[in-house]
Amino acid sequence: MVRRHINKVKRTYTRARGILGNSNILQNPIAMGLMAGITKNMINGQSPIDVQSIQRRITQPNVKNPIVPFLLGYFLKNKPLMTIGTFLIFDPPVSDDDINDISDEEIKGMMEEEEEGKEKKICIH
Repeated sequence: MVRRHINKVKRTYTRARGILGNSNILQNPIAMGLMAGITKNMINGQSPIDVQSIQRRITQPNVKNPIVPFLLGYFLKNKPLMTIGTFLIFDPPVSDDDINDISDEEIKGMMEEEEEGKEKKICIH
């Protein structure tokens, strides 16, 4: 009886040594794409999961549909492609309306920030 408890403690300890317990979550391409998409949304100041945006983008029958790379990865048994597809499902693309809403002052400010760290290069075409 004591030996059974000792073996149970040993098994629990060996499972707990990995990152996040058994660390199978880090090998799951769907979980990795989900975590990457949510993290990027949080960094950009958006809601982590925007269900309405996901439903709108998934139901569109065009090539930009994020389900396409996910299903290709699933049927081809390609884990990196599945991860990219999952990431695209949860990370909404920047729309053209958002790009057009940026004022000229903000664009100049972004360009100045980029040029501060780099040497200026002159390109003649």
